[in-house]
Amino acid sequence: MGTAFSQVAYASQKVGYVMVEQVLEQLAQKSRIKEKLTSEFKGRVAEITRLKVKLEKGVQKLNRDGELMSDKDRVKLQRDLQSMDADYKLKVKAIQEDQRKRGLEEENKLIKKVKAAIDSVAKREGYDVVIDAKAILFASPGDNLSEKVIKAVR
Repeated sequence: MGTAFSQVAYASQKVGYVMVEQVLEQLAQKSRIKEKLTSEFKGRVAEITRLKVKLEKGVQKLNRDGELMSDKDRVKLQRDLQSMDADYKLKVKAIQEDQRKRGLEEENKLIKKVKAAIDSVAKREGYDVVIDAKAILFASPGDNLSEKVIKAVR
């Protein structure tokens, strides 16, 4: 008896779906996130690039003039290059980690906007349940809320 009641209750629910990945890809905000992060890290990337060029020039100088230099000068240059290389690697690792974290922060903001839009569209359209399209095998195209969600986010 309980099973029959559950099936009747489930049958009366209006169920919709959203292609979440497709929604995220179609939103122009995805590209704006990349632009924002590129702009945000531009100064640090330029600093790393300058450090790399300086390091490469130092290595070229050591290779070209190393045999002609005094031992003291050669050792000093080698130590300077080792120090620069360590600094370069540290800065590269730090910026990669910071970019990854900021990218996730921005992506999470976008996901929250999409979630809020899904909630809004579902309530407005009278849906009881909305699921990700990946979780379903078949659904009526009329229950696809993806385009409405995209419009709501924009």
